[in-house]
Amino acid sequence: MDGTADRSPRRGGALLHAPPFWLSLFVLLSLVVGLLVLTDYGEGWDEYNFFQYGREALSAYQALFSGRPPLPYSDPTLRHYGAWVWMLCLLLGRLFPHAYLSDVAHGLTFLTFQAGVLGMYALARRWLKPWPAFGAALLFALQPLLWGHAFINERDIPSLTGFILTVYFGLRWRDSLAAALSFAGTSPRPLDGRADWRDLHPSLRLLLPLLWALGVLALAWGTAQVVRGWQARAPALADPTFVHDLDLYLRPWLAKFWGAALFVSGCLLWLGLTALPFLPRLRAALWAHDLRPRLQLTARLLRSPLFWAAAAALGLTAGIRVLGWMAGALIAWFAWREYRQRALWPLALYILAAFAVMYLTWPYLWGEPLLRLLITLRLMLTFPWPGQVLFAGRYYAGNETPPSYLPTLMALQTTEPALLLALAGLVLLLWQAARRRPQTELGQIVLLWFGLPLAAAMFGNAYLYDNFRQFLFLLPPLFLLAGRALEALWERLPRPAWAALCALSLLPGLAGVLSLHPYQYIYYNSLTGGVGGAFRRYEMDYWGTSFRAAADFLNRSAPPGARVVVWGPPTTFWRYARPDLQVYHALEEGRPPSDFYALISTRYDADLTVYPDLPILFQVQKAGAVLAVVRYVPP
Repeated sequence: MDGTADRSPRRGGALLHAPPFWLSLFVLLSLVVGLLVLTDYGEGWDEYNFFQYGREALSAYQALFSGRPPLPYSDPTLRHYGAWVWMLCLLLGRLFPHAYLSDVAHGLTFLTFQAGVLGMYALARRWLKPWPAFGAALLFALQPLLWGHAFINERDIPSLTGFILTVYFGLRWRDSLAAALSFAGTSPRPLDGRADWRDLHPSLRLLLPLLWALGVLALAWGTAQVVRGWQARAPALADPTFVHDLDLYLRPWLAKFWGAALFVSGCLLWLGLTALPFLPRLRAALWAHDLRPRLQLTARLLRSPLFWAAAAALGLTAGIRVLGWMAGALIAWFAWREYRQRALWPLALYILAAFAVMYLTWPYLWGEPLLRLLITLRLMLTFPWPGQVLFAGRYYAGNETPPSYLPTLMALQTTEPALLLALAGLVLLLWQAARRRPQTELGQIVLLWFGLPLAAAMFGNAYLYDNFRQFLFLLPPLFLLAGRALEALWERLPRPAWAALCALSLLPGLAGVLSLHPYQYIYYNSLTGGVGGAFRRYEMDYWGTSFRAAADFLNRSAPPGARVVVWGPPTTFWRYARPDLQVYHALEEGRPPSDFYALISTRYDADLTVYPDLPILFQVQKAGAVLAVVRYVPP
């Protein structure tokens, strides 16, 4: 019998038993389902403004070639988010001119989430066996909260996926550094120029220090003049918007920073130009033991696909939210822990390459990147959100939520099996630590990716709102812990029992995805009585996506030219409303006093206070929670 024919069935059988095959099949099926239900998801509260921001950012690239000035930023707060996701949505939207732009953006976001599912499996495989990693990835993919956000959230879902891919590619690149560092021979070696100095003519030994001193004094004087000039121009260059005071505060510090960098660079250059020509042995040693190995290492790194994958993942993640640099800090820690000082040069190149990717995809940073990045970082850490947050039946200001806010919501909006498995995985790690076994990389990942940022957010007096959507990037370590528990069960249970247990752990998530469609992001588990038990105690449809269903109702039933007054985000209704409908915001001057349809979001319990005595013509309801109501206010 032909050997090739004999091997093919075995290869096919092995493929059918391989977790990557089944995960790819799951992702493909998810994409098909996502495409079929894509138009069920309404536009989120901020999407209209972000699409406009994307157009303004795209105009910056057009201005580079056309000579026309770019469009001004209509909303000064949006500049402080990276623009590449919305620019990509707009460019992709041009391929589908007859589709709603929000639907195109939702499709792209869902595709991004599926990339995160694949990344979750790849990352879990670093510490787990194939099938437990597969179970952890499915548990992650079928969280109703994440599934719902995966359609409507172009900020936090790409950020979540970006964190996963940055850590995955970053750790793989860190592993590859051993070969690169060995090849380049970057071990530090002593450099001694005393022999050269003794061979110098006595007059040069007097002249050179004098030249160095004069050069340093001249550089100090020149740098001081430059810094004073920068500081004098600060009021004229400062941002005139709401970050004006912060801009004025940072400019003097940055002027001193750049002045110090200029002075140190100038001194080193002056010292090299005046000294190295007379110190041949030191010059040769510098080249042999420092410069040439660094150049060799640089060339090797720049030829590495892993280096560029790691840097691009970090740059794009930071180019969504500036806090994406936390993922880079995680990689830097592991590289330093492994290679110490030898990792400094590779890490510098990694950060520079990532910064270049972020800079090229974020037009707001052009011109004054470091200043604007610092302003953005300061703003994102304490974003002055003006609204109120419903938590455990009480309303709080965004910066006055209790420390229990984040962990409580994470516990309530994650499925029960995922919580139990994550807790079991944590116990296993702690048990391993108690037995004084070496601290595992997975344990450090959980601490640095989840534990420390969560503690900082809990006690850092940050503005917290919209539940914890800004912190979705903290969730992957929980599923790595769940995978660790699944692996422990894999090692102890018969395979059919393990498979059944894994399937049962997925059922609550799958049930939530199906029953809450298309509002899965309002999911709450049984710890608070489900969605119905959480209604009017916790936030529900805080992005107003239910207004698409209300638009469908009014498109069918409202007479031509009818007027609609919206209590909530009017853009999420306007996108889908008939062209003849006249849409007003409830706070808009000149809105009609009567004879209109009132579309009311139940956020802040507005449906209980806005025309409460009028009958409800239509309501969007899921699992016992009312998300929006429509009333008619007669003449």
